[in-house]
Amino acid sequence: MMNFLKSKKCKIMLWLLALLIGVMLYAVFMGGYTISAAGMLEAAVSPFRRASNAISERVEYGLDLFRNAENYYEENRALRQEINSLHTQLADYESAKEELNRLQAFIGIKEKHTDYSMTAPFDVTGYVTNDPYHAFMINGGSDNGISLYDPVVSDLGLVGVITELGTDTATVTTILSPELSVAACVSSSREKGILTGSVSLAMDGMCKLEYLEKETNLKKDRIILTTGENGFFPGGYVIGYVKDVALDDTGLTAYAAVEPASDLTHLSMVVVITDFSGKAERTNADS
Repeated sequence: MMNFLKSKKCKIMLWLLALLIGVMLYAVFMGGYTISAAGMLEAAVSPFRRASNAISERVEYGLDLFRNAENYYEENRALRQEINSLHTQLADYESAKEELNRLQAFIGIKEKHTDYSMTAPFDVTGYVTNDPYHAFMINGGSDNGISLYDPVVSDLGLVGVITELGTDTATVTTILSPELSVAACVSSSREKGILTGSVSLAMDGMCKLEYLEKETNLKKDRIILTTGENGFFPGGYVIGYVKDVALDDTGLTAYAAVEPASDLTHLSMVVVITDFSGKAERTNADS
């Protein structure tokens, strides 16, 4: 008996008993109630119970995934297909909306220029390979009432002319090409010049308005329009905007670098003007 009382085990038991009595006395004096041994035991094992429940839930979740994996896979695949379908519908909607906006813009052109006879809009089917002036093809030709040298426009501005013609296709040379010349003027001052292409300016997507007065007051961002002279292009149609003004190589006249109103490198839809006021003069000039 004496050995047990002196043993380490006895000391631990006495220490725990003293701790329990101390807690109970503290509860009585401070709160007016007692804590049972069962309550203390419950508090001691509570963290282990929570851990056990968490492990059990994870195991149950894993077993559920295993048992219903095929069902979940099919549901996931169906949802992905539905999402892809919605994305496609959204893309189609945006494309249709953009096309409708362009068509409305072309209708506005017709309402503004009542003397124009215009084709329905044509799609740009591709650009001519290795052409620095961005000539392109359209899906319309002579069967659609198009003739050689008919002007081609976008909803924003003059684009070029028809230079090759088939029954259902045509090639358009743009205003960036040196082969094309357009009688043009400044919208604000009516100062006149000849708009043509330039090898150096074409690299920056621009053309030039030549034969301006040496003392020209032409400023940046002025609008350049067609004059309608000679009957090759209708008058008053936007060509582009002035970006810079300088003297030519002779020093006798000035020229303006002009940025086309349309982005000639990313065209998707154009119309062809088949008739307009003043075209009779062109017919006489050709003959």
